[in-house]
Amino acid sequence: MAIHGLNISMAVFTALSAYGLLLYFEGGADAANATPLHVTLSYLAAIVACIAGIGFFGVQLDRRKSEERLEEAARKVAEAARKGRRKPVKEA
Repeated sequence: MAIHGLNISMAVFTALSAYGLLLYFEGGADAANATPLHVTLSYLAAIVACIAGIGFFGVQLDRRKSEERLEEAARKVAEAARKGRRKPVKEA
């Protein structure tokens, strides 16, 4: 879930940023002044939500990867300990 949430947040943020840049380059300040306040505030809220989503899901993904690394290290230690207990078979 963390990777999907992170990807969605980044994609929406990139799309909103690209839309804003295209709007600015097409109409400049005139287009910005012509945009109603509620539309501007909704874009701002969406951008803030995307940034928060990137932060939240990024932390979740980092935590998940850290847990996987710890589990892998514990598995390797347990495997090495198990191999160390085996005694070679002596031929009679």
